Amino acid sequence: MNKQQRIKEIEKIRETETSDWKIEIPWKSKLEPMAVYKIPMHLLVYNKYNGRILSRTKSLENQARIIDAETDEGRELIEELLDKSNLERNKKTKTSIEKYGQQKVGIITKEGIIIDGNRRAMLINKIDHIDHFKAVILPVTLEESPIEIERLETFFQLGEDRKLDYNPIEIYLKTQSLYLQLSKKDKYDQDDEDEDAIKQIYEWIGDYKTDQGLNGVRFRLDVMNKMDDYLDYLEYNNIYTPLDNREDQFRRLTGWLSNYYGENSGKPFDGYTAMILSG
Repeated sequence: MNKQQRIKEIEKIRETETSDWKIEIPWKSKLEPMAVYKIPMHLLVYNKYNGRILSRTKSLENQARIIDAETDEGRELIEELLDKSNLERNKKTKTSIEKYGQQKVGIITKEGIIIDGNRRAMLINKIDHIDHFKAVILPVTLEESPIEIERLETFFQLGEDRKLDYNPIEIYLKTQSLYLQLSKKDKYDQDDEDEDAIKQIYEWIGDYKTDQGLNGVRFRLDVMNKMDDYLDYLEYNNIYTPLDNREDQFRRLTGWLSNYYGENSGKPFDGYTAMILSG
């Protein structure tokens, strides 16, 4: 089923089915009550760039792997990546859904792309007696409002109580991805930063570990720059899997190097310039 067919079928559900269940969604700077519908599973499309598996899909695509979420092959690959993202938690969640049904509502675009709930949808697809996904339907496609959808996805995926559920590299990669989208820049540069983008990211994601305020966002962006430099050196450009289990090393390295940033720092030796460090 193509995009236009899905839009038509999902719109038909919204027009013909009565829903007495509404939840409030933070949409365009205010809470909007949106109805919850039962969406047949065949009308849904996984978001291959959702924050839980972003490093995996980007790594595969940068190794010339085509991931089309609308094909059987693409869907199966994304389901495999989602399942492996947290095997133990997925096992518990699947057991709960089998026993009680889907308890947490998802969010989809009007063409059926899952904005929040990719993992839950993957688990429901493994359960024979459930053939639908409970979700609110946003009034836009992904292309019509990419930044607002990105904000919404980040809010639900990386809320304060959920960040520790993610592979750490996903936090840094998501922070970088948001900064590049919001700032329209090619890379984060401490000397030429977009402070408005920094503020928005902090509003959406907040603190992480011991980071504090806007400087925490800056630190995560700087850590991601160091990770990219490392991958470039190894000629693994944008292939993020080598970063697994190395978060603390890059945090320590970034913190140590920050002591030497700027000629007025207390660490540099006589005659030091920032060019010595960068070279």
